[in-house]
Amino acid sequence: MKKCCVVLMLVIVSFAYANTKVYVDSVKPLYLTQDSQKIVGKLLPTSEVTIIKKVGNKVLLSLQGYIQEGSDNALYFVMGKRILIAGLTKNSGIKFNVLGTQKDKDTQTTYQKVSLELWSDEGGLSGNLDDLYTKAKDLYSQNCSICHSLHASTEFKANQWPSVIKSMSGRTGLNKDEIYLITQYLQKHASDVK
Repeated sequence: MKKCCVVLMLVIVSFAYANTKVYVDSVKPLYLTQDSQKIVGKLLPTSEVTIIKKVGNKVLLSLQGYIQEGSDNALYFVMGKRILIAGLTKNSGIKFNVLGTQKDKDTQTTYQKVSLELWSDEGGLSGNLDDLYTKAKDLYSQNCSICHSLHASTEFKANQWPSVIKSMSGRTGLNKDEIYLITQYLQKHASDVK
């Protein structure tokens, strides 16, 4: 009886997480299977994912975004902008479900809207995107206004922000996760992102 109750509780807890939308708060490893130790990608901060199920300390995540046709190593937030949701290992065996195909008007590049399911560790997920943006904005304000006046997020385009941040991050005490968080925040609030 006791064993049956434990199994039932695990099933209930697993379903409690099903279809929960959350946001990544730090760089997270991605795996093909629950038991795999081989990393097939990295999920970046502020990316929206859906928890499909939880098993032990692992979660099966559903991701949705854009890939350039013929290239499967980067999952983008929107077409035509290099705002990464996840960097993926080439030839990793990741299965993409193609939801549609369209050509970006500005770049003439063909993109496929895709969804995919990958496993990750359960930590580092937040239910509140605004909290992550507030943290990023505070880190940006505290660390990037020491040498010069703070650039408005709309001062640069989404594809320019990574280079701008990279050129200045060495003068700060920011760690890699904080740099990624700030970069994602600035890209998603850039002048050319709606």
